[in-house]
Amino acid sequence: ILMLSVATSFTANSAAFATLPPKKASLSSFATRQSTFHHHAAKSFFPVAATPLRSSVLHLAQSDEEFGSSPKIYTPLDRPLLAVIDTISLTIFAAIGKSSHSDDGSLDLVAVLVTAFPFITAWLATSPLTGVYSPDDRDNNIAVSTGLKVAKGWILAVPLGIVLRGVIKGYAPPVPFVIVTLISTLVILAGVRILFSVVEDFFVELVN
Repeated sequence: ILMLSVATSFTANSAAFATLPPKKASLSSFATRQSTFHHHAAKSFFPVAATPLRSSVLHLAQSDEEFGSSPKIYTPLDRPLLAVIDTISLTIFAAIGKSSHSDDGSLDLVAVLVTAFPFITAWLATSPLTGVYSPDDRDNNIAVSTGLKVAKGWILAVPLGIVLRGVIKGYAPPVPFVIVTLISTLVILAGVRILFSVVEDFFVELVN
């Protein structure tokens, strides 16, 4: 009887003990809840904090690109037809000058080309600096915008051409020649370019 009582008591205590939640399970569940909390907290916090930071970084990168970018340089290769027109204009200037100094008005082609050479060289060489082959401004008056663009190239290229001619000839050009050259080159270059722009616009509208 005593042994039966002990066995019954042991069985009851074992069953009661089995119904208690294990400590390891509780600790594991608590750790899981803590991990889930931190995970959700990180997901909800970092996008808010990272979005302004990412925007700032992108803004700085764009600012660096804009700061580092340089304006496009236009050369005669960008507008070859217009470069040919300018070359013809300066050759006409040289031809007029040579014919005015000829007794019978005849032209020596070699002398004309030699006279035009320093001015053509100076005009084409300085064009990346003066922007004479940049796209035309079609919003303003053609004559005014073309004249201003020619003047920007003329103010640098023609005096340089006069200096180059003096170096080729071996003496300083006389003052009357300098004055006539400055006036005539401006008039011829601007006049021919304005005529070219008018014809170009006419054909563009005709095609469209």
